[in-house]
Amino acid sequence: MEKKKTHDTEAIQKVGDTLLVLHHKNNTIRLVNGVNPQGQLKEVLPQHKGSDEVLHIEANDESFAQFFSDFYNQLKNPSDFSFFKVTEYDAVETAKELQAYVTNASKDEKEGLKEYEISIDAVKDRTVQSVAQSFDSNKVGPPYRYQIEQINWGIMEKFGLNQEKLEKLNVMEPLLKGYKTPHLIPVKINLGKAITIMDARLSLQCNDVGEVEPCIHGIRKEPDLNNAFFGHIFTVEDKRKLLETGNMGRIVNLVNPKTDEVIPSVISRDRLTNELVAWRSGSIRVPLVICGVTLNEVHKKRLKKGKFCLLKICCLRKELCLIRMYSLMQIKAMWSFYLRRILRVLGWEIWGVEVKVRFRLYLEGRRFVYGRWID
Repeated sequence: MEKKKTHDTEAIQKVGDTLLVLHHKNNTIRLVNGVNPQGQLKEVLPQHKGSDEVLHIEANDESFAQFFSDFYNQLKNPSDFSFFKVTEYDAVETAKELQAYVTNASKDEKEGLKEYEISIDAVKDRTVQSVAQSFDSNKVGPPYRYQIEQINWGIMEKFGLNQEKLEKLNVMEPLLKGYKTPHLIPVKINLGKAITIMDARLSLQCNDVGEVEPCIHGIRKEPDLNNAFFGHIFTVEDKRKLLETGNMGRIVNLVNPKTDEVIPSVISRDRLTNELVAWRSGSIRVPLVICGVTLNEVHKKRLKKGKFCLLKICCLRKELCLIRMYSLMQIKAMWSFYLRRILRVLGWEIWGVEVKVRFRLYLEGRRFVYGRWID
């Protein structure tokens, strides 16, 4: 029984992505199998058969960009097709549903599919960007802000933490990169006569003598919005937005208490601890693509100003359908059945028509996350 379970787990882990192709001439959807030496597309009908009949792609952004660029350049007439990346697990079902949609779609609706197809220009830009980033990383040096040997493990031990425990909790890498732990971790606090254990987020900071020490971010009942925050007095609207969305939605000038430097910043509320967090507006880097959607200049400008923006995510791309709040690193681990289950409870039509779902996109710390449904 245990052997069978192991085999099943290995099979699941091998499931990656594949491609669907839309023929512009006859509006047919097929599963891609590859390209023959003459540059002709090899394809199969969307039927439940062996996975060896479809193209297998590793679920990795960087490797996919290189793969698709090579694949596209091998085709004799690539402009005759549109390609869509889907998971192998859902490929057959998605192909059938997309075929039903294309068959009954109007001209404008077919044009709308361009938002979700793989853009060769975007892929080439991503490939060039990856090469540049690889070159820069080799040029600059270590990828981490802190090194393990810099950490004062004596102080860390007082909180009941050590290197082995942090590695088991999968928080060592974000800590070394200068981020908070992505989730709450148990921390021991010694109060003298009593010892208490509390959940908190952890980060690292450098003290005046160059040692790296832990910084504990405990859970607050509510954020402190009644007192000045680095010189900024919260308005009624500021308080409402921070409490409701977690993001204040505008850039304000904050004063560094040590240097008196005035710093344009965005303020957000840590949803795990209710701590107020400020980030320099000039250091905000907006990714080119979020959850498969390429951001335009309007999106980027709004996000850099601390404002939220709306993204339309089509249910035909099932791996993009999310209903819970996750960081970008966690988004790819989500499956679409959560959304399908909710929509079925609501009695909505899911497949056969284009159902678009809108999410609030806002900045929390150094991550972009998705919020509630928008009516």
